[in-house]
Amino acid sequence: MRRSTFGAVLTLTAWSAVLLLFPAASRAGNWPGWRGPTGVGWTDEKDLPLSWNGKTGENVVWKVPLAGTTGHSSPIVWGDRVFITTAAKQTRQQEEKKEIPEHHLVCFQASDGKLVWRTPIPPGKMVEGYNIYAVPTPVTDGRAVYCWFGSAVMAAVDFEGKLLWRKEREGPFLQNPNLLNPGICSSPALYQDTVILQFNQGRGQGYVQAVDKKTGEVKWEQKQVKGGPCNTAPLVLDVRGKPQLIVAESEVLRGLDPAGGEPIWWCKGWGFGASPAYAAGLLYTEKGNEPAQLVDPTGQGDVTATHVKWKVAKMPGDYASPIIVGEYIYKIQKEGVVACLKLATGEPVFTGELEGVSKLASPVATADGRLYFVSTGRSYVIKAALALEVLGTGDLRGSGNGSSPAVSGGRIFIRDFDFLYCLGKKP
Repeated sequence: MRRSTFGAVLTLTAWSAVLLLFPAASRAGNWPGWRGPTGVGWTDEKDLPLSWNGKTGENVVWKVPLAGTTGHSSPIVWGDRVFITTAAKQTRQQEEKKEIPEHHLVCFQASDGKLVWRTPIPPGKMVEGYNIYAVPTPVTDGRAVYCWFGSAVMAAVDFEGKLLWRKEREGPFLQNPNLLNPGICSSPALYQDTVILQFNQGRGQGYVQAVDKKTGEVKWEQKQVKGGPCNTAPLVLDVRGKPQLIVAESEVLRGLDPAGGEPIWWCKGWGFGASPAYAAGLLYTEKGNEPAQLVDPTGQGDVTATHVKWKVAKMPGDYASPIIVGEYIYKIQKEGVVACLKLATGEPVFTGELEGVSKLASPVATADGRLYFVSTGRSYVIKAALALEVLGTGDLRGSGNGSSPAVSGGRIFIRDFDFLYCLGKKP
């Protein structure tokens, strides 16, 4: 197969749209929420480290212990602050008693990992169990951090660690794992003065809400159309100069007006673990081992017959979200396997083995043509090209439990239950 010479260079048009929607975050090199300032895993960072080693300390700038806690949420970064959510680790007996553990938002210095503060968030009433109370990644606007936990409680905390408000979301929350699987996992997004929450469960009892950043009160709500559990994150895009909120549910894909929640367009869709990918004005969604499709989000009303560019009946995949670079889609197909597809058609370009690469952690594309598949276990850096070319590897010898990386200031931040790591080039 012919090798490509193209790199993952973001177009001027793409980054202009990013700057319009996230001006402060983009200019400062911050990583303010799930999958960064764009919500799709792009970064304008270059020359990040190509290798690291947990045993020798190679390119491990610092690591701090998180003993006694759990959390699948990813780190976020603003300036010299790194934030993560945690929940106290439970015993099997505590889970069987349906006890709800303590929740926390924790702040560290990005430069050296020093603990700045640790703010407790009184939990809500939703019983999860199985160490998944701290799954949604928090989000920040540089003034406050907004957290959404598995016990169905939401909170805002300022940069000094002061709890600004706390609100329990209304249910009902279905306890059947087939109807709420595996629990509350979707990460919030920001739009102007609101925090967007997506919560999908069976029997059509989910919703999308816009919550006032200052008070936590609901400003608007759209009910889940139909379908079952889904853990994708809401995505705010610039579509032809107008903001649009993308909501990928288990059976429906929708574009909403983020100001009031009114539907702009909709079509049949499939979603569960992987969040949408977007580039070049096109939206890619998939549900692992079920259908995948590419949609033009510029339509109105039911666009099933007019704006669906292609559909593949069965696309291998899992929880890790895909990423679009240039004219190609890159994704983890299953544990240890990476795949590349043509954006225009969905046709496979290549599949290749990356032994031990996590099926849970979502990739990051840098501006110098690299793709970073990072967890606290085995990690890989590959070239954004038409054949698999490994540029570097890393292994922190951790559990690789599902967190995705944050990138800021030439460094990579990643966590598991045991440690929060900062990776960067060391002399």
